[in-house]
Amino acid sequence: MSNPLAISITKTPNTELKVLLIFNRLSDFRNEIYDGFVSQMNGGASIDLYIHPLNNQNSSHFAQVIREKINTYDYFAIMLHASHVNEDILKTVNSIPKEKLLILDKKNEFIRGEYACVYQDFEEDIYEALSREKHLITKYKTLNFVIQEKYFYSLDIMEGVTRFAKENNLKYNIYTEVISENIRKDEMYLVLSERFLAIILKNCQQQNLQIGKDIGILSYNETPVKEVLSGGITVVTTDHFQLGKTAANLILNGKKEHIRNPFLFIQRNSL
Repeated sequence: MSNPLAISITKTPNTELKVLLIFNRLSDFRNEIYDGFVSQMNGGASIDLYIHPLNNQNSSHFAQVIREKINTYDYFAIMLHASHVNEDILKTVNSIPKEKLLILDKKNEFIRGEYACVYQDFEEDIYEALSREKHLITKYKTLNFVIQEKYFYSLDIMEGVTRFAKENNLKYNIYTEVISENIRKDEMYLVLSERFLAIILKNCQQQNLQIGKDIGILSYNETPVKEVLSGGITVVTTDHFQLGKTAANLILNGKKEHIRNPFLFIQRNSL
């Protein structure tokens, strides 16, 4: 079981505003959200980061953390990243006064009342991105979506991908694993996992397939390495830095709006 981890990264503020950011784990794109948040706050709050896996095993500890800190912080900015957020976690989140609550990255219909939220619409984001760049996608005879089921957003993205493919009469496949027999010339691959991306790149090398010409690759979520990997990997990604900035603005302005975050298609040599 993963242990919760408190990381105090307090910024000396000009005011007494205190914010607790709660992430389920660290990653490149979560770091971008944090950087955007801190940048936009610009010393307007003290910010602490708390890493806490939001799962069944840790729900009681999460409740204890919130109870103990409810009067310490003015805002709780929480990233609810899990395939199924259980009732205990939702009960704890709902116990936070809504004027103190900010949900990051994914809305949850079971959170009651008016609260602040900056979110991705995973189905619509991918559908609209593929539609905008349809000329790049439809030059390949098949769209292969390589899904990683453990990712909470996988099914929403799959709905957007299949809707796009059907509307454009494009042949498509859904894969949960990558094997060499599924790597074929004149087809493109939308890949959620960096592990699967590495397997596809390795297979292309073994089969002498030229990326961006013989085969197309579109990766989900921007990371620094994708800009240089194999001459540049095309990505679809939310603007994580902007997500953090928008969240900070909601707090600074005391708003309870729900704001959909911008979604980007960054074309490079792989498509």
